[in-house]
Amino acid sequence: MNKHLIIYVLTLALSACGGSGSTKTPEDSSKVASSPDQPAKSADNLAIPNNQESDPYNILILGNSHVAGIEVLLTNIFTHAKADKTINIETRGGMFLDTIINNDSIVEALQNNQWTHVILQGQKYSQSHSVLYPIDATVTWIQRAKAIGATPIIFPEHPLKNRPEDAVYVHGIHTNIAQKQYSCVAPIGLTWNKALMLSPGLDLHSSDGNHAKQLGKLLTSLVLYETITGETADLLTFVDTLPGDASVQALFGQVSSQTIIENPPCDF
Repeated sequence: MNKHLIIYVLTLALSACGGSGSTKTPEDSSKVASSPDQPAKSADNLAIPNNQESDPYNILILGNSHVAGIEVLLTNIFTHAKADKTINIETRGGMFLDTIINNDSIVEALQNNQWTHVILQGQKYSQSHSVLYPIDATVTWIQRAKAIGATPIIFPEHPLKNRPEDAVYVHGIHTNIAQKQYSCVAPIGLTWNKALMLSPGLDLHSSDGNHAKQLGKLLTSLVLYETITGETADLLTFVDTLPGDASVQALFGQVSSQTIIENPPCDF
């Protein structure tokens, strides 16, 4: 499938669904948690630092098992797309954000380095959509990131296999967090929904139906790349050391950029 055909198919699909992809209206998302009045910028709610043009990019990733492998893929993408810039990524994975809120070594790692971006994954949510977990820890990590001048990027998980409604629900939780404490929201789950809508045969999930295969991690990494840099993923060229063939990588770039157009991650 060449790039022009991918664009044509994507356009047809978006037209068929009114251009809204898998997102819901603000009224639909509000059932996750009531949307507060937009808070004023203050010492407790700083504006989002814009580090899209940084050199080097120093990126800290915090999260649970869903961030495993993202560091390697992001480094590979940056090496090919940003060969003139230095990329440094460190991951502290395997934990939910609330369980590490008072972890001295991780707090020190955050505060004692010149991070340009801090990616935060691991906000708890109910798979039955029946329980709202506290967001205080995620809010605190966002505040800590902004206090050192880093761009906070919150990372909604991709949906469980055959459950696209999860992506909308989890994205809504993270959008609500960003309304309370200014931060970027990478539309990862919504991008997975769009990719699977266009190509249902994509094998993105591991056998447990929860975690991502390498191909799914690539899609997640492309969303993060564009959120970090502000540069469209659909302009990236084929990289033979990344998962997927040329047509799949082109499709992933297209759906990542289209979803970000529809759901801008950062309000700088």
